[in-house]
Amino acid sequence: MNKDDIENIVNPVIGRHECYLWGIEILRGRKRPTLRIYIESHEGAGIEDCENISRDLNYEVELESLLGEDFVLEVSTPGIERRFFNFDQLNDYLGEDFKIKLREPLNGIKNISGSLTECKDQIITIETSDLEYKLEFGDMDFCKLEPNFEKIMKESEHAK
Repeated sequence: MNKDDIENIVNPVIGRHECYLWGIEILRGRKRPTLRIYIESHEGAGIEDCENISRDLNYEVELESLLGEDFVLEVSTPGIERRFFNFDQLNDYLGEDFKIKLREPLNGIKNISGSLTECKDQIITIETSDLEYKLEFGDMDFCKLEPNFEKIMKESEHAK
């Protein structure tokens, strides 16, 4: 089973709902696999989008042929602590804080938290309080937004 095959099946369904694919996770459960699909839209995807896309994907016979008849389908938005699935998603988040886990340790360090300062040629630059890291996107196990909840709360209070 290939993520590209799954993307080819789900992309047209997601597009019909004026959303786009953010990412795919395939989780191997003890009894059955879980296909987790993250969607987003330019207006911000909501619960109705997730429900409608989930309902439509339940009728995609091709998914059953890839995953078997007994799998769990979850459709969700990436949320505020979103995980990034490809390099191109990062450009809109320059200056934001990230939490990164590397596949292999770099100088004995596997987990890095810091501010995203640059994205270029599949390399991201993360500034921590004491160091600057240049990391290849493909070397990351995961890359997640680490929201500053204090800043978010202050912004929402001023918006009232």
